[in-house]
Amino acid sequence: MMPLKKHKLWANITGALLMIAFLALAVHLSRIQLLDHDKYRTLARGQQNKKIELPARRGSIVDRNGLTLAESLQVSSVYADPAEIEDVRTAAYLIGKVLRLNSSKLAKLLRKDKRFVWIKRKITDEELIEITKLALKGVYAKHEYQRFYPNGSLGSHVLGFTNIDERGIEGIELSFDDELSGEPGYKLINRDALQRQIITPDAEIRLPQHGNHVQLTIDANIQRLTEEELEIACEKWNPLSATAVVMDPMTGEVLAMANVPTYDPNHFRKYSPAARRNLAITDSYEPGSLMKPLVISGAFEHGVTKPDEIIFCEHGKAVIEGRKLSDTHPHGDLTISDIIAQSSNIGMAKVGMRMGNEKMYRYLKQFNFGEKTGIELPGEINGVFHPLKQWSKKYSLISVSIGHEIAVTPLQFITAFCCLPNGGQWIRPKVVKATISNDNKTKEYYRPSQAAERVISSQVARTIMNPILMRVVTDGTGDKANLLEYDVAGKTGTSQKIQSSGGYAHNKHVGSFIAYAPAERPRICVLVMINEPQKGAYYGGTVAAPVVREIILRSLMYLGEEPATFKMAMQ
Repeated sequence: MMPLKKHKLWANITGALLMIAFLALAVHLSRIQLLDHDKYRTLARGQQNKKIELPARRGSIVDRNGLTLAESLQVSSVYADPAEIEDVRTAAYLIGKVLRLNSSKLAKLLRKDKRFVWIKRKITDEELIEITKLALKGVYAKHEYQRFYPNGSLGSHVLGFTNIDERGIEGIELSFDDELSGEPGYKLINRDALQRQIITPDAEIRLPQHGNHVQLTIDANIQRLTEEELEIACEKWNPLSATAVVMDPMTGEVLAMANVPTYDPNHFRKYSPAARRNLAITDSYEPGSLMKPLVISGAFEHGVTKPDEIIFCEHGKAVIEGRKLSDTHPHGDLTISDIIAQSSNIGMAKVGMRMGNEKMYRYLKQFNFGEKTGIELPGEINGVFHPLKQWSKKYSLISVSIGHEIAVTPLQFITAFCCLPNGGQWIRPKVVKATISNDNKTKEYYRPSQAAERVISSQVARTIMNPILMRVVTDGTGDKANLLEYDVAGKTGTSQKIQSSGGYAHNKHVGSFIAYAPAERPRICVLVMINEPQKGAYYGGTVAAPVVREIILRSLMYLGEEPATFKMAMQ
C-alpha cells in the first residue's frame, strides 16, 4: 500500500507542477500576445524586414546657357554586415588587398557588434569588379552618388563643393543645399531565418525625390577667359592674390567671378583654406582712386561743382586742413574732368570738402557701403563704412574723397560702380538665374528681394560721367585699357594697405581698374584687383588695366558685339 500511495503523491505533485507550468506559460503567452504585442512585432519586423535606402540624386548646377558645371554621377560603395562574416582575418586580408586598406584596421571594423559598417565609399569600377569576384558572405556593394565638376577649377569659388555625403560645404553647393539635395526614398525587403532575401511583388517602396537644378548667371565662356587673363597677370606680377568680377550693369547679373589662387573642387582636400576663399566677397580693401567717380558724381548731384570748373592742384604737393597730400604727377590748373582723368588727390580733396561730412555720408550710404550686397553666396562680409558720428571734422572727408577710411569687397564696389553705366540705379547683384525642378518642366526664377534703387540721376550718370570716364581711358591713367574695337570708360585705383600695427605699408599696394563697355551701350562691367603685385609695379593702370582690356575685348567679341571700327566704316 505504501508504494502505491507514494506514487500517487508524486503523480499529484507532478500534475500540480505541470499545471502551474502550463498556467505560467499561458500567462506569459498572453502577456506576449496582449501586452507586449507591439514590442515583439517590431523585433520580428527588424529580423524579417530590411529597409534599404534609395539615394536621391543631387541636382546639377549649370551656367546661364545650360552648360553643366556640377553634377552627381552614380558610383558604388562597399559595406559589410559583421554578423555574417565567417572568417574575419581572411575577409579583412582579401578586402584590404583589393581596396588598398589596412587589413588590421579592417579586421577591427569587421568585429564590431553592428549589422552595418562602411568599408570604403565611392570606389572605382575596377575595384567593384574585384570585390564582386571575391564573393564574400556579408560583404555588399550599394549605389550612391558622387559629386563631379567636369570643368575642374572653372568657377570653383562660386560653385563650392560637397563632402562625401554630398552635403554642400561652400559656394552655391552650400547656399542652395536644400534645393539641390532632394529627398532619399526606401525599399522594404523580406528575409528568411538565414537572412536571405525573399522577393515579394508587393514590397513597400518609396521612390527618391531627386534634387532640383540651379542655373547660374555665370557664363562659362566668360568665366574661362576671365580666369585665363587673371592667371596671365599673376604670372607676370606675382601678387599675393588677385580677383576679377564681370557683371552685366543693367541687370546686376554676375557673368564671371574669379580668384587667384584657385582650386579644383574635385580634389578640394589637396588645397589650403586660403586657396578656397572667394576673395570677391570675403576680403575687403581700401578702394583708393576707384572712389573718385562716385564722389564726383555726388558733387555734381549736390551742385557744388561743374565738369568744366577749373581747380588749382598745387603742382602736385599741398597741405589741406593740416594734411599733406601729393599727386603722382604735378599738375596746376585742372578741370573736374581732368582731375578724374589724371586721378589728382589734391583736386579731389578740394572738391570733396565742399560736400561736407553729412552730405557726403548720406550720399555714399545710398550705395550700401558697409553692408552685404545680399548675393546668393555664403561668407560675404560687410566691408567698412564708419557711421557719421565717427567721422572727424575734416580729415575723414578728405580721406573718403580719395578712397581711404572705407573698405569694400570687389563685389561691393563693382555693384556700386555699375550705377554709372546703368543710368544711376543700385541693383542687387545676383549669381543665380533660376531653379529648375528635377523633371525639367517647371522653372522657378530666383529673384532678389530688393528692387533697384535710384542713387544718381541719369543726367549725371550717363550724360556727365560717361564722357569723363572715357577720357580716363583715352587720355588718362587708364590708357592701357584703351581699345580700337570698342569705346571703354573706366577708372584706375592704387591704394596702400593698412598695417596691423597701424598706418600704411609703403611696400604693399592693391592695384585695381574698373571699366565698362561699349561706353555708349554698356553690356559688361569688369573689375580687377591685384593684391600686392611684385616685380617693381603696383599702379592700377599698369597691373590691372591691361587685364580688364583683354577681358572686355574677348567678352564682347564672344557676345557678338559689333566693333566700333566696323560701325564707323559703314557710316
